[in-house]
Amino acid sequence: MDYSNIETFIVIAETRSLTKAAERLFLSQSTISYRLKALEQEIGTELIHREQGKGFITLTPKGEEFMNIADRWVSLYRDIELWKTQKPSYKLNIGSVDSLNTYVFYELYKKIIKEDANLIINVSSHWTVTIYKMIENHEIDIGFVLWEIPYREINCRPLFSEKMVLISSADSNLPKIVHTSDLNPNKEMFMYHGPNFQAWHDNIWENNTRKSFTVDTASLLRSFMDVPNFWSIVPVSIAKKFSSSVAISEIADSPPERICYQVTNKNPITNKIKALECFDDILEDFLKSDFLTSILN
Repeated sequence: MDYSNIETFIVIAETRSLTKAAERLFLSQSTISYRLKALEQEIGTELIHREQGKGFITLTPKGEEFMNIADRWVSLYRDIELWKTQKPSYKLNIGSVDSLNTYVFYELYKKIIKEDANLIINVSSHWTVTIYKMIENHEIDIGFVLWEIPYREINCRPLFSEKMVLISSADSNLPKIVHTSDLNPNKEMFMYHGPNFQAWHDNIWENNTRKSFTVDTASLLRSFMDVPNFWSIVPVSIAKKFSSSVAISEIADSPPERICYQVTNKNPITNKIKALECFDDILEDFLKSDFLTSILN
């Protein structure tokens, strides 16, 4: 069915005049008549009454009924034409540990929001163990975690590592380089950074040493870092975000670096493959960015 014929019929119905329809569409009256006749022949019924000597036309009962159909058809046609010109959009669900979302990958997400309107992301924060389960069950498409867990159906690749440093209240008397033997373990605000960090920590301070305070997120830790004489060990990316309100010290007998891993399902959902490829391209640029270099060194 020809769009121009239906459009012509709608204008005729609105103006109730072949002459006025021709004027509105910048066409000759003969073209208007030809299009109307072609439409009536195609659908097999008369759509208007042509009465001699009158300056207007009226719709037949079938014409009245067809008017509603024609309006919907034209609307759908325009939607299809618009859709044909639009680039496809891709949606991804991303899960990450909170400290990576908040202190590292926020710039990556901002870049996607600003520059790639075709990639729609849903970001959430979870524990590393939870992220593996969500990847396995296709609840999320990409995960950022802090240690490797063997899963037959999951790809895991290291993205970057960062050193661990000590932070304390801004008026702390701790030197720029501290030795763990000089630290009071009862003044530690402990935050878990994975099994490798835990093993190092337990080797330095017996695992039955009483921890004065334990937190599960860096944002919560920041709220307590003005308490005098207390300290905590965190990745350098977190320390730099806190730098205006804490003192930062290197650790002489330093803990193992924190490693960030990307995890994905080996068998991604088919309609997510293009989105995953698109995201990986953006991620690779991010990993080479000056921003990431600046927060990890």
